[in-house]
Amino acid sequence: MTKHHSNHPNAAIAPTTRRYSQPSRIVHHSSSRNQGDKFIGILSTLIFVLFLCLTIVLHSSLSSSFSFSSDKGGNLDAILRQEVMVEKLGTDVYYNRKRERRNKDRDFYKSLENRRRHRRREDYEKEEKGKEERTRIKTTSTTTTTNTARVKDENYIQSLYDHVHEIRKPKHPVIKDAFQELVYYDVNNCPDHPPTHYPIEWPILDLIDNWNPSNISSSFRPAIYQGICRFDFKTEFHKALNYREAELPFILRDDPQVLEVVKRWNQPGYLSHILGKYVEYRTEYSETNSLMFYREQKNIMRPEGWEPPMSNVKMTYNEWMAKASQSEEDMGPDKPHWYFRVNAKGGTDHFMFQELPFFLPEKNFYIVDPSDTRGINCRFGMMGNTAATHFDGSRNFIMLFGGERRYILSHPKNCESLALYSRKHPSGRHSAVDWSHPDLEQFPEFQNAMGNEVVLQAGDVLYLPTHWFHFIVSLDLNWQCNARSGITDHYEDHILRCGF
Repeated sequence: MTKHHSNHPNAAIAPTTRRYSQPSRIVHHSSSRNQGDKFIGILSTLIFVLFLCLTIVLHSSLSSSFSFSSDKGGNLDAILRQEVMVEKLGTDVYYNRKRERRNKDRDFYKSLENRRRHRRREDYEKEEKGKEERTRIKTTSTTTTTNTARVKDENYIQSLYDHVHEIRKPKHPVIKDAFQELVYYDVNNCPDHPPTHYPIEWPILDLIDNWNPSNISSSFRPAIYQGICRFDFKTEFHKALNYREAELPFILRDDPQVLEVVKRWNQPGYLSHILGKYVEYRTEYSETNSLMFYREQKNIMRPEGWEPPMSNVKMTYNEWMAKASQSEEDMGPDKPHWYFRVNAKGGTDHFMFQELPFFLPEKNFYIVDPSDTRGINCRFGMMGNTAATHFDGSRNFIMLFGGERRYILSHPKNCESLALYSRKHPSGRHSAVDWSHPDLEQFPEFQNAMGNEVVLQAGDVLYLPTHWFHFIVSLDLNWQCNARSGITDHYEDHILRCGF
């Protein structure tokens, strides 16, 4: 050992260095271990705090979620029962929704079946209507051809006269006594050309006092203030031509073409057949016997306090006929009334042109201007119907094929005395006066209005020039059709003074 040390040049130093370096390394390792223990302690504390926070949060969440359970004791059984109830509620909602979908599907298929059934019904009715129309056209064509060949047959024409005269009531007598000095022509035997001041006029109030429009009793047939001529087609047709050229009103009676229609339409069931059993037509309805036309214009407000004087409904001819066949008591002035309409416009394919070929847009006595026609307008009236006084803007031929109608006529020069609604009013060109009960305090000018009257019967044709006023009363069940053609300016100055 000593020798070993004596031979090493640093023998005294090296052992000393090793002795003091080892304890130094031992002190260094002990310090690192202490720092690690501190880090682990801190980390454990943080984990514990975090765990404690999470526990508090979870406890709060569970308490709020199951507060309803706490109210009932907060036990687990209550929570489980609530979960079962929620599950059951979800099942009920599911089945309720399923049931609703099933009901909706059933309603949809039921609605679909109803639509199919309705479509089949419409197709059936359309087919029936087509059959009826084909039969009607065929029958009418055959009848028209046959009757055209018969028109020169005096015996056939005489049979028409006899038939129509049987269904006509006696004519109303004409008042002559009180105004003998004014009536200087016989309305049933007028001169070839219109006499001066034709037609004669009387105060309209006298006409109303003599025969109030609300009195439509079949037993009341008073004398009338007739001022226009009645011409016989066979012997006085040339007179009718002269009066038409002069643009003055008149009546033409017993045209064989018209009498043929009278004979057909008065056959039981004929009109029901040609109009169809299921076809509905526009019909004017009023809660009283007064029917006043109106048309609301776009961008024009209703007059203050104004209400539509009537309404439009749809009904078949048979339905209307049932209304028009009631007793007189059920058709009084204060009872509901219906005004049946059939219009043939927009072409000549409508069956009414087959029925009334003289109204085709071709030059003839009734169609003066074929270039300006307005189709055919038919109005079927029940007893008591009144159409308010008005004028039309074109010449008009009016034919009656059954029943009776009273017309009160007034020259256009009376327009300022008739209290007309303005042109912008829904009932413009109509008189605001109730002719059954005229209010002279509200309309004092009406006492100056003049006019005359006539009762049309089956087979009569009334000619009304442009702008002539007319008030209509249906005396019983009646069928009327009219056609317009062309406009004249004979009376335009009078109408312009009234703002039209």
